[in-house]
Amino acid sequence: MKPQSLLSSLAFALLLGAASLHAQVPQLLNYQGRVISNGTNFTGNGQFKFALVNAAGAVTYWSNDGTSVAGSQPAAAVTLAVASGLYSVLLGDTSLAGMTAIPATVFNNGDVRLRVWFNDGVTGSQLLTPDQRIAAVGYAMMGANVPDGSITTAKLADGAITAAKIADGTIVTADLAANSVNSGHIIDGQVANADLANNAVNSAKVQDATLTGADLAVNTVTSVQLADSIELGNSATSGQLDIFRNGTGTESIRLFGGSSQISTYGSDGLEQARLWGPSWGELILNNSLANNATAVTLTAQGSAGGRLTLNNTNGSSRAILEGENTGGLLTLLTADGNTGAVLYGNEGAGSGALSLRNTNGLARFRAYGGPSDGSLELYSNNGRLTFAAEGGEGTSGSQVNMWQSNGVRTLQFDAENGFEGGGFIGLYANDGGAAIVASAGTQGGALTVYEEDGTATTLIHNVSDAGVVSVRNSSGVETAYIWGRNNAGQTGGQIGLKNSSGVQTITIDADSAGDGKITTQVLQITGGSDLSENFEVNAGSDPLEAGMIVSIDPKNPGELVLSRTAHDKRVAGILSGAGGVKTGMLMGQAGTKADGKHPVALTGRVYCWVDADASGAVEPGDLITTSATPGHGMKAANHSLASGAIIGKAMTSLEKGRGLVLVLVSLQ
Repeated sequence: MKPQSLLSSLAFALLLGAASLHAQVPQLLNYQGRVISNGTNFTGNGQFKFALVNAAGAVTYWSNDGTSVAGSQPAAAVTLAVASGLYSVLLGDTSLAGMTAIPATVFNNGDVRLRVWFNDGVTGSQLLTPDQRIAAVGYAMMGANVPDGSITTAKLADGAITAAKIADGTIVTADLAANSVNSGHIIDGQVANADLANNAVNSAKVQDATLTGADLAVNTVTSVQLADSIELGNSATSGQLDIFRNGTGTESIRLFGGSSQISTYGSDGLEQARLWGPSWGELILNNSLANNATAVTLTAQGSAGGRLTLNNTNGSSRAILEGENTGGLLTLLTADGNTGAVLYGNEGAGSGALSLRNTNGLARFRAYGGPSDGSLELYSNNGRLTFAAEGGEGTSGSQVNMWQSNGVRTLQFDAENGFEGGGFIGLYANDGGAAIVASAGTQGGALTVYEEDGTATTLIHNVSDAGVVSVRNSSGVETAYIWGRNNAGQTGGQIGLKNSSGVQTITIDADSAGDGKITTQVLQITGGSDLSENFEVNAGSDPLEAGMIVSIDPKNPGELVLSRTAHDKRVAGILSGAGGVKTGMLMGQAGTKADGKHPVALTGRVYCWVDADASGAVEPGDLITTSATPGHGMKAANHSLASGAIIGKAMTSLEKGRGLVLVLVSLQ
């Protein structure tokens, strides 16, 4: 692409205060150029980028979008129509997309050149060469900002500055004190402190909006030249005071009467703090991020009371503190903006409260300070109350209640609702009816268990300084009890079992004249099938095992020996426990001769070792007597010899050899 450029005309000027020109000069550069693409004059919409640089192209004074640095290509382009290679543009025309204004300070530099890039939409952005130097016409833009020292006293005749020489609506003689400004007091190119009489500048001496910062040199007006009382604006016009930061050209502080506002700005020109009060007092603080979002808001909020809002980095509220008439309020929000927690200074009847919410902002935990007793509440995911704890119930006792997710109370703790004002625990069924109730009082505790219909079936309590457990049937009739002392008043425990009519049929007494006693009509034993007593058995060198026959020991009163002779009339019984049949009832008295280590069956069914070879095969019904085989019995074939030596009657058979035979023990 072969570029050609033509600088045809310039029109760029800056209004000097309000005292040098009758009309402001447009800050625009009229530039015309020509572009050739691939040897042909380009026609169509072209993408242009512009920058004003120094002679070496290493310093950028201005670019169309403000992004060029050190002569680099701007980021954004300006779209211009090109006809037969010719195009025209007003540089600095902000009405064009991608175009920024040209500051007059650009032409404080002696050599300023225009750099152009062109994109035909096919080849890409190309730099047009060479850079075009801006000629004298461009410096006409300095007409709005006369260089220091250019106007001297020699250039002004005495009395030259009069109302007729000043543009309409600017500074007139009536605006300044007598002899405040004349040719002898004006320093070259400036209006300095010495040019103004003390207190010369005040609201009465300056017309509205006529004297601006551009009209006065730096530090021209000081506190000496200002009246003690300064008014900005009036009833028809809002006053405004802007203070700029040195060296950056950005605003630092603004006092704006239109919105009763004081604002401060950062070095990036973004508002950082605002104090204002169009309707009520309010302070706004913004963050230092690129989004300049509001981080803190402190507001009087009108009749609702003061409020402090803390926001996240995106400006979304995350904490709100309010001083409402009904009480202080602190609200904490979750990451998605829903209410996460609320602290109330006055919730309900004049008490503090804390509310914690779920991810949807619904209350799941609440704590109350009163009005007289504190309380705590927990809620299920469907919003039902499932737990409540109160600091006082009735007079002074605390209470805890728990509910199922369907709203039915199933558990209750009460510090002062039990027997004689003591503690109370209640467990309730799905229908809300009492299931288990535990109560305590000065006379002792009590535990009651109920059926579904509300009938008390179990009662544990204290009566006459002794504990009682009472069990009842579905009709409420007591059928069993355990008592710490019996009916006669002794100190031993007692268990009573009753029939369905409430008549006691079994009594277990731990202190019947000092002994334990069971009283009943029928005693059924299911753990074994014989009645045994404990004996000491002297077996000598022979092995002793269950099922063997023992006889009375003539040498040791009250003791037994292993039987060793046939038809032994001292036969006493069979050692219990053989063949898997256990002792049914075992008797003995510890510390006396009526005691020992071995249970001996005296009656009942028990397996017995029998020697079938000693007297023939054994059949059920045969009488069994002792044999010469130690501990073994045999069939009583000779009834005259066996008389008085019978141990019992066989209930099973044994054809030969030695083995176990089930015997019905019956000494004869």
